[in-house]
Amino acid sequence: MNQIKEVIDVKKASCREMYMPDLMELLHSDFRKYVCWGARNFLVDKKQPTMFRMLVSGNLHKGYVYIFLNGMDLFDVYLTTTQGTIKDRTDEMGLYFDQLVDWIDDKIERLPNYVY
Repeated sequence: MNQIKEVIDVKKASCREMYMPDLMELLHSDFRKYVCWGARNFLVDKKQPTMFRMLVSGNLHKGYVYIFLNGMDLFDVYLTTTQGTIKDRTDEMGLYFDQLVDWIDDKIERLPNYVY
């Protein structure tokens, strides 16, 4: 697993293929949060979709969000600068699908005084 302050190595982080329509549906499941991220500049390897990258512009993080599916069918997420230096990441275990959107929102957008 890539470590904080390293430049992300996509090949090292990649493990399993993801079905992108399902991932996009999951990211859009709480559309209010997704819109607040300012997500754009999406990148997916169409031949072997093992990585999804989006550029975000949230209150807490401005840079890239990388999403991978690990060998346990859990998500590994990395927050990087626009140059690829890792600023934050999920722990070794990964995230379940129902934790993904909230984890990303907590790291890039959510401020303590938010009310939903």
